[in-house]
Amino acid sequence: MSKKTAPLLLVFLGSILILAVVAPLSYGQIKYWLAPQALLDPTSTSILGQQTIVDYTEPANWFNTIPPVTNTLSKVSFYTISIPKVGMRDEVVEINGDNLKKSALQYPGTALPGTFGNTVIFGHSTTPFLYKPHDPLSVFNPLVKVKIGDEIIINYDGITYRYIVRHTAEVDPEKVEVLAQSYDKYELTLVTCTPLGTYLRRFVARAELVN
Repeated sequence: MSKKTAPLLLVFLGSILILAVVAPLSYGQIKYWLAPQALLDPTSTSILGQQTIVDYTEPANWFNTIPPVTNTLSKVSFYTISIPKVGMRDEVVEINGDNLKKSALQYPGTALPGTFGNTVIFGHSTTPFLYKPHDPLSVFNPLVKVKIGDEIIINYDGITYRYIVRHTAEVDPEKVEVLAQSYDKYELTLVTCTPLGTYLRRFVARAELVN
């Protein structure tokens, strides 16, 4: 083998290897974009040989046995959230929304930013190489890189609120206590699916208002 053909062969073999990894993941994501109304839950059990279909564009399906809730009363319908340390800036959050294909959502019935209680925000994530800032389908990809002590900034109704991350965890879908309200403190809880690109578990970051 000549010195000229060896690098070309390595590039060719490397391209095949990358394609073998990327192609299946890309196919799954493109298939979802073309028909996003229902996603298969890989944790669900089969019923009569057919897999249960769960729509994860609705946040109520992210945790099992979530009790009924009422809408959060707010003067505005949208605000923004930023986490500078992980490169998340001015991502839109909708209050009382029900479609995660449009934006991150504040779960109905949870406290507004800057008020006593727990502000709970859900956001989609996807495989890392498909992440795009401000894309609702991957808006919370950076969340899994958050560390204790990182700052979270929320701009709500013209006021800026600063939170500091106090706790992070991966939990099972049954752990609905992350939605609980505690009215003796100002809390913020961010939730996305993990590992990235799956719906197996939930990554949760809990923060506390400091300013």
